[in-house]
Amino acid sequence: MRLLIVLAIAFFVYQKWGVTDAAAELNEKHDSEVIMYATSWCGYCKKARVMLNMQGVKYKEFDIEKSPQAQQEMKSLGGHGVPVFLIQGEVVKGFNQQRVLELISGL
Repeated sequence: MRLLIVLAIAFFVYQKWGVTDAAAELNEKHDSEVIMYATSWCGYCKKARVMLNMQGVKYKEFDIEKSPQAQQEMKSLGGHGVPVFLIQGEVVKGFNQQRVLELISGL
């Protein structure tokens, strides 16, 4: 059982290795504490826009279907679907409203 736990932790660390650095660099590059990678047709992306606007959060949005660079950035963060949020160097995959609200509350 201990071996399984150690292997799970090692796998998690391996998956996150380098993502934190890339995330912080992207926040700096785009001069924004909150970035959302999205598409125009995604229902969860629409919900995310409403949530961020209602909270008065300034954010930058990049459409991964219109920008190959945005698509590559999202993939570098481990994203496979939208939305993907980048909030002060932390990546949130999918519309995890509770986690996004926790992260933006410190802004």
